[in-house]
Amino acid sequence: MNEQNPNNQVNQSNTNQQDGGINSSVLGSVVGPTPSTSTPQVAQQNPTPAEQPATTLNQTPVVGEQVANTNPEVSNAQNIQAETLTSPVNTNPAEGTVADTQTEALNPEPLASSPSPIAQPIPGTSGTPYQANSLTGDTVGVGTPNVGQENLNSNAFVEPTKVENIGITPPANNPINNQTKKKKPMNKVLFVIIIIVLMAAVAFGVYYFLNISNKVTVNTKDVQIGIGETLSDNINDYATITGSKAGTCTLNNRNVNTTVAGEYEFTITCGEESYTGKITVADLEAPSVSLNTVYKVVNESVTVDEFIDECSDMSNCTSNFVDENAVNTNLATAGGPYDVAINVADEAGNSKEVTGKLYVTPYSIKVFRSCESPSSNVDNYQATKTTTDYLPIGNDTTNGLVYLGVSQRIYTYTFTDAGSYESVVADHPDTLTFDGITGTASYNDDDLTFQITTDLSLETLNSEAGGTFPTTYEELSVYYNNLQYTCNNTLNNAE
Repeated sequence: MNEQNPNNQVNQSNTNQQDGGINSSVLGSVVGPTPSTSTPQVAQQNPTPAEQPATTLNQTPVVGEQVANTNPEVSNAQNIQAETLTSPVNTNPAEGTVADTQTEALNPEPLASSPSPIAQPIPGTSGTPYQANSLTGDTVGVGTPNVGQENLNSNAFVEPTKVENIGITPPANNPINNQTKKKKPMNKVLFVIIIIVLMAAVAFGVYYFLNISNKVTVNTKDVQIGIGETLSDNINDYATITGSKAGTCTLNNRNVNTTVAGEYEFTITCGEESYTGKITVADLEAPSVSLNTVYKVVNESVTVDEFIDECSDMSNCTSNFVDENAVNTNLATAGGPYDVAINVADEAGNSKEVTGKLYVTPYSIKVFRSCESPSSNVDNYQATKTTTDYLPIGNDTTNGLVYLGVSQRIYTYTFTDAGSYESVVADHPDTLTFDGITGTASYNDDDLTFQITTDLSLETLNSEAGGTFPTTYEELSVYYNNLQYTCNNTLNNAE
């Protein structure tokens, strides 16, 4: 080592004291070897009392054999040295003391430009606590730790600086937190309930498919038909049937007699199930009536039956004047046609009102002369048309046959195609309009023929004749012959 051991220097001082009786002043002048470069004054630092190790005064490290100190002055110097080790350093350079000099000698600082020496612990002392009395004079780096004591280890070496902040510290490995949570097994009771619900759903599905979805529902109806009507064979007219097998149901209504009023049963069979319903045969319609045109002499009486040509009904048919007084009023004045309101009804309570025609003549009618025109085609139809003038003839005051001033015209239509005929007559109304003609209608479905009867007034005849219509029987015959009409006479049955 380049520097002297301070322990050797102390021992040398003791020797000098014995040999030469060196006093304290001499000790103050003794200094250790001075390094070639200046050393920082460690003693000038003011370490805090907490950083200074506790050192026992008058305790001098011994190397080898201990030398007894008989010189009190030396003892005082040793005491001063011990005080220097435990007391703050005098920072005033003018007040240098032996203690200061020895402190510098005992604690030489390394050169500022040279690296710090690496101290090696004495073999066998590594890791043992610091003990001042156990150190020898040859120990390097072991002694009074008065600088940076908080970082010294047990051998008075500086511990490496520890890095306190190393970033985010991972959490402690907690086996409880890191343990994978075990899934709780499904509640057995809940599992059993789910299985039962599923089984019930499947059972209901099977039941629905086998029983409900294939089941036929039949709601029968009360059926009512009129007497003489044709009974329907459509099963849907007798019941409302639902279900996938509704088409397999059959109807039995063979025991129903439509010509006799009464109640009957019908049966609907669907597989092994049978359903019954009721059919009522009753008179549901008012009587069907055809009317006559009535001719009367002024002030004659008339009955309702004279107006009824035919009244058809399954039950008894009755009729009466709606306003008899109005009929009597019309009979007092020659002319016509007068409308006569007639009510017809049956025993079932069905009724309707019809209108008859009344002509009043000044004289009695002997014959009705009918003059019919040649046949002509009807535009847009497969039909022909004829026109017939129906003229009452009677004796006047001269007993000659004369036209009585009232008449009717009858249009007859005959069809060769049933479809065309049905399209015109439809439901056979009492008053029909066809080919620009409106009047009272009568029908013959077997011959595909119908007639429309209208009033033929004297004014109309005069217009067609070009001024004056003939009045005598002979003149009438000539007139219609010229029109190529065919005429014949019909006696008045009322005479």
